[in-house]
Amino acid sequence: MKITFGKTLLQVMVVFCASLSTAHAYTYTCKGKSGHPTNISGSFGTVTISDTTLNVVGQVFDHAASWNTGGRIQVRCDEPSGTRSRRFTATSPLVPTTLEGTTQWFNVNEYLDATINVAVQGNRYVPFKNIRGGGANDSAGQTSMPAGTTGFLDLKIIKPFVGTTSFDNIHVADIFLSKQSGVYSPEPIAQVFLNGVISVPQNCSVNAGAVIHVDFGTMYNTDFTAAGQKADNVTPQTFSVPVECNYGASLANLSLSLKGTATANGDAIQSDNPDVGVAITDQNSALLRPNDDSSSIRLALDEIDTETFSTNVMLSAYPVSTTGNAPAEGTFTALAVLRVDFS
Repeated sequence: MKITFGKTLLQVMVVFCASLSTAHAYTYTCKGKSGHPTNISGSFGTVTISDTTLNVVGQVFDHAASWNTGGRIQVRCDEPSGTRSRRFTATSPLVPTTLEGTTQWFNVNEYLDATINVAVQGNRYVPFKNIRGGGANDSAGQTSMPAGTTGFLDLKIIKPFVGTTSFDNIHVADIFLSKQSGVYSPEPIAQVFLNGVISVPQNCSVNAGAVIHVDFGTMYNTDFTAAGQKADNVTPQTFSVPVECNYGASLANLSLSLKGTATANGDAIQSDNPDVGVAITDQNSALLRPNDDSSSIRLALDEIDTETFSTNVMLSAYPVSTTGNAPAEGTFTALAVLRVDFS
């Protein structure tokens, strides 16, 4: 009898399993709690430069204007809960001009440059970056700070001016926050805008501020034949421009320039008829080219009394063709501004 022994093999499958999750990678960047930068709108009122002898190119006025809005900036940072040091960075959207040591000057307008100093961990000139502040837990959006709500400007005259020049809601600085050294947030927590007036008590008036009207009468559209040339059969109209200045302005070198929308060739003021411009010349028949500071008239003032100085400037105007095409019939109007400037 043959007996066969065998084996019964049991196979067991073991299944290993685990719950997988993706860990959050914190950026340590920050932004305004609302998701947008807080707009800080500061006003420094009127700054008066009383000493008119200081109204010269390169004159610097330290700490000339300041602002304090009293507000706070609410923020939210992408960080784990816990206290970490704040890191501040600031830039300016204004065009940088000169660098004096570590202080950067920025252009405000054709008359002024400025430095921007904001209160962030002390008073600091813009730009700066990665400035360490105090510790805070900014992850929940329940914290705030006064960064950028106070500050001051230094001003530098780059072109002397008569009367006033202004900051009209000028965007001067952006404030950034992060929660790790070397990390820079892509958008600011605050943007600083400034309003104010800088006044120099050197005043001149042109025609007492009134509009000067010059009437060319009636002409034929067939008189406009060559682009850039005076219309045929037209007599230039001569007119007087009275200029009156106070004593402070009389001490400076003054000039009269023409501002307005120029024709394509830049020699005349464009009218509301695309084929017609108006050229203006001085008493020597030299063109006053619009928006060209090199094309101006030097003013020689006569003393009326100890506080009043004046002169009369003789100008002529005539219509010109801008295209060489016959213009459409009808009335045309051109507007120009005569401005007194220091040179």
